[in-house]
Amino acid sequence: MIIVAKDGSGDFTSLQAAVDAISTENSEQTEIRILPGEYRERVVIGRDHLKIIGTDAESTVITWSACAKDQYPDGQEKGTFLSFTLLVAADDVTIENLTIRNDAGDGRKVGQAVALYAAGDRGHFKNLRLIAHQDTLFCGPLLPKVVDEIAPRRGTSPVVDSVGDCPLVQGRQLYENCYIEGDVDFIFGPYRCWFEACHLFMGQRGGWYTAANTPEASPWGMVFHHCSLSGACEEGKGYLGRPWRAFARTLFLDCEMDEHVAPEGFADWDEERVITKRCGEWHTRGARSDQRTRHPSQKRLTDEEAALCTREAVIGSWK
Repeated sequence: MIIVAKDGSGDFTSLQAAVDAISTENSEQTEIRILPGEYRERVVIGRDHLKIIGTDAESTVITWSACAKDQYPDGQEKGTFLSFTLLVAADDVTIENLTIRNDAGDGRKVGQAVALYAAGDRGHFKNLRLIAHQDTLFCGPLLPKVVDEIAPRRGTSPVVDSVGDCPLVQGRQLYENCYIEGDVDFIFGPYRCWFEACHLFMGQRGGWYTAANTPEASPWGMVFHHCSLSGACEEGKGYLGRPWRAFARTLFLDCEMDEHVAPEGFADWDEERVITKRCGEWHTRGARSDQRTRHPSQKRLTDEEAALCTREAVIGSWK
């Protein structure tokens, strides 16, 4: 076990230093424990088989302030995918009991600012607080410019030219009991993800809880099970999602939604990226549960259809 302690009482004073000390050939689970404190650092997890555990999410915080409007020396903006606070670029990584925050600020001023960029396969995220504004959580593969930026820390995650070209099997992720806060498209990407008992909180700006980019051939995208949706925005200004690409696949199963959720549920992005029956709900409860007001093209699952949407079907039996 490796101990990270800000006060110097552990093996390392930063999470990045602890990860860098592990062999790139690591093939057995290695545990890193993080003691309480606010660790202001940008972290790249490029080692497989890591288990990173904070003391608890309230007292153990990883934070940074990168944003899409950050610039290269030539003045070109770096964009969404280089705005992360923590990037998981390896497989079989578990992270528990942490806050991962991007404090760059309002997206209207700084653009996208990702808290967690989850690029690995079989990623397990439990009891986390993921906090940002626009684009809080990206569940998708590495892009070439990201690899260029993080070398030599790049792990085993796939690299694609476009986030819509991700592998259909890799990129399976499980989120359990996580609090995820943001506003515009704040959970987005093409991977297969199962969200169990998570709380999605829409910020004051309002927007879309999700923006899936599911490949056409993939039967699964993002599935939210037993989750709750609330917010600080004006009532009805938080949409369940919009399709980042044409074949977005997003389901909300047995979820509780309050008055911040838009009565329309899902929303079209534009004339080409529209909601289809690959997006839908089952057993929605709460203030915004009237299916009569929903987007006419979204799916209302039957009990039989919902029974087929299991964690094992979506992400496999590795957890």
